[in-house]
Amino acid sequence: MPFDFNITIAGSAGQGLQTIAGILTKVLAGNGYHLFTSQDYMSRIRGGHNFTNIRVSDKPVYSPTVTSQLLVALDQESVEVHYQSLTGPAIIVHDSDTITVKKARNIQIVAVPLTKLSNESGSPVYINSVAAGVLFSLLRLDLKELVGFLETRFAEKSPEQIKGNINAATKGFTYTSENYQNIKTTIGTVRKKNRMLINGAESIAIGMIAGGVRFISAYPMSPSTGIFIYITGKARKFGIISEQAEDEIAACNMALGAGAAGARSAVTTSGGGLSLMCEGISLAGAAEIPVVIANMQRPGPATGFPTRTAQEDLDLVLNIGHGEFPRFIFAPGTAEEAFYTSIHAMNLAEKYQVPVFILGDQHLVDSSITLDKLNPNRVKYKSYMVKSGNLKKPYLRYKNTKSGVSPLAYYGQDKVTFIVDSHVHTEDGHISEDMVVAEKLTEKRFRKINGMKKEFYGPQYYGPQNAETLFVSWGSTYGAVRETIDYLLEKKKSVAMIHYNKIWPFPVEESIRLLKSRKDIRVVENNYQAQFNRLLKRETGIDTGEPVLRYDGRPFDVQYIIEKFEKRQK
Repeated sequence: MPFDFNITIAGSAGQGLQTIAGILTKVLAGNGYHLFTSQDYMSRIRGGHNFTNIRVSDKPVYSPTVTSQLLVALDQESVEVHYQSLTGPAIIVHDSDTITVKKARNIQIVAVPLTKLSNESGSPVYINSVAAGVLFSLLRLDLKELVGFLETRFAEKSPEQIKGNINAATKGFTYTSENYQNIKTTIGTVRKKNRMLINGAESIAIGMIAGGVRFISAYPMSPSTGIFIYITGKARKFGIISEQAEDEIAACNMALGAGAAGARSAVTTSGGGLSLMCEGISLAGAAEIPVVIANMQRPGPATGFPTRTAQEDLDLVLNIGHGEFPRFIFAPGTAEEAFYTSIHAMNLAEKYQVPVFILGDQHLVDSSITLDKLNPNRVKYKSYMVKSGNLKKPYLRYKNTKSGVSPLAYYGQDKVTFIVDSHVHTEDGHISEDMVVAEKLTEKRFRKINGMKKEFYGPQYYGPQNAETLFVSWGSTYGAVRETIDYLLEKKKSVAMIHYNKIWPFPVEESIRLLKSRKDIRVVENNYQAQFNRLLKRETGIDTGEPVLRYDGRPFDVQYIIEKFEKRQK
């Protein structure tokens, strides 16, 4: 029987929400369930209100929901915040020692002495393990799997701490099984299959590694830090140099130095850090240095909402860096797409010797999704450097070619020396004041666009071909828009969608072919100024309807899109 079940785990920072969610999702994924998890957390180490939503289904799911059927509340505020979003029949799990919950007709209350049981296990910090045990009992999951995951997760802790967590989980499981055995969830059964659970940060990081990254630098800035941390953790294994710089200016210039020397290089940052990299990115354009810049957006301006989501940096990335030079911009919509895009980005940076931007956001990097597998052979690593022994002398680093792409070598290759320069320069890299040289150099750089336009990741169409209303997504809005289409198609509405991953060079011809003759076009994006909507109209000349916008720091969901869309139609 089909099912779509949402679990909310809520409390304050420091109560171990990620431990509960992390263990539960891994076990559910390992048992064959399809998941989509999203996080909502404050910019603080302790306190505040945080929660994780875990959506469980028998079929693939791509976005969060605003309602929940099971709430695990670790403090009183969590009950008050999420009570109204529960849809019956619902369940509230709470600490009977510290929290009170009012009864309601369609809500079953599971009151467990979480604090008491954790103290009995040796420490109040074990409360999250007690709660995990409660959940495993309610969801009819195997306690042995929970114990195994606790042993793995706390492997570096002392034996006493490992034992304490296991005892706490066992007490929570046993108490619930003995006192609430009649409570059943609407989560169904699925065919046993070990699915991969991965978030966007991990996907981008793994994609960069598969794409041959050899140097990565960053000044940690949420929400991009997860990418840098993952690659740093794998650096020794894959022969990667990872450098935490003193600031974003240094991080960018370090990557450019490594890129100029022949190492595939990347930088991770967010909006404020990207602003500091402006001059360095212009240097990459002038000196034709390959570099991949992963900019994970958050609401601005300035410090803004450090741990929330937005798509506010599109205009910035389209224009960042003084002067004119070509660039790629990609905005993957899912963790799966982010993996393949990141491999592609590493290849393209070297192939065309341009900066390549991967434009994500907090929703993409912090949300997890289940996949059957990732196939690194789908987009293979490919070197575009001149092979040793094939370097023709004299070597012209900026040779004026028909494609605009010059031969790329590394320092000292075949005992050849060359100059990498940020000025207007001749083919061999020497500074020039000649206006003809300047003109030819600019034209050479922009001839690359002809090849760049032909690279894949054009707009993806989903839905009936003759649909009257066309929704447009880019980046992380993909999941909510896709599920909106599915919902409206069930209601017999004439709708479809286009998703954009490759933003620049803009796929003009493909877009016109897909958009022309549509009765209604609605762009869905997480910003106030409808930045992609403006870009789409500018590049295609096609008029669009009023866009569906959100700029409160939260991701889209199906209910939000439908409410906004129907309001516009009235």
